[in-house]
Amino acid sequence: MRSTWSIVLLWAAVLLLIYWTFTQFIAQQYQPKMMISSSGQGSEITLPRARDGHFRVNGSINGEPVILLLDTGASAMTISSALAERLDLPRGEPFTAQTANGDVEGYQSKLGSLSFGPFEFKNVSVGVVPNLGNEVLMGMNIIQKFDIRTQDNQMHLKLIAK
Repeated sequence: MRSTWSIVLLWAAVLLLIYWTFTQFIAQQYQPKMMISSSGQGSEITLPRARDGHFRVNGSINGEPVILLLDTGASAMTISSALAERLDLPRGEPFTAQTANGDVEGYQSKLGSLSFGPFEFKNVSVGVVPNLGNEVLMGMNIIQKFDIRTQDNQMHLKLIAK
């Protein structure tokens, strides 16, 4: 009996180790890595393309850490209703968004602050929709503020001087 429990515990430990290793591997594939460079003309961030072809960057919304997915097809930043509730964002006007997966009902809101790398934006308009997942879509209302260049599976973003 004692050896049966030892074998069961050993297999459980092996399976947990395999699960942990696999989740770390998957997380690393999508985890944003960012290089920041500064010159007399301002700061620039360089983002590597993830294995799925997208560009992501670590950021924060009202101090809450988030992963931002750069989405040039989105006219505005979009967050999940779960994140909006955690951040206690005000509910604005309702809207219907046309997405690749069909029409989605949501509402408008405002972020107190959005930051990533050396960049920070205040009073950012955002769309709130259900079932978006863990990533925040960075739409053109933010992306348009940058000079963007892609080269060698990297995206370079430099804030456009006002």
